[in-house]
Amino acid sequence: MAFFAGDNKQPNGKETGAATIIAANTRFKGEITTDCHFHTDGEFEGTIHSKNTVMVGKTGLIIGDVYAQKVIISGRVTGNVEAKTIEILANGRLEGAITSDELVIERKGMFLGQSKNNIKDGIQVLPKEATPSIEIKK
Repeated sequence: MAFFAGDNKQPNGKETGAATIIAANTRFKGEITTDCHFHTDGEFEGTIHSKNTVMVGKTGLIIGDVYAQKVIISGRVTGNVEAKTIEILANGRLEGAITSDELVIERKGMFLGQSKNNIKDGIQVLPKEATPSIEIKK
């Protein structure tokens, strides 16, 4: 596991902050709370709270809950995920309940579970009883 800081500027000049990385063939169990990016190519079991992006690499595995601004999955996640944006890339797999404003699943990406939308204001989901019915008269 590594913690990186320093000159973390992107080409557009914005600072990205530090990154926490769990390397391949590394196992970590516990709870992580971070303001920076989090990336795993290894195995993590527990809860992740990030105010930034959580990235699961091709060999990465997360078993537990993830709360982040953005979650990008190339490996596997089993558990609940809550983020503004969730992306499941090709060969990525997410099993569990998710809550997000935006869900992107690339071709060959897999999602098994339940999905809820974060948007609450301005949208009202009608109960089944309130759904209008259509009557066809002959």
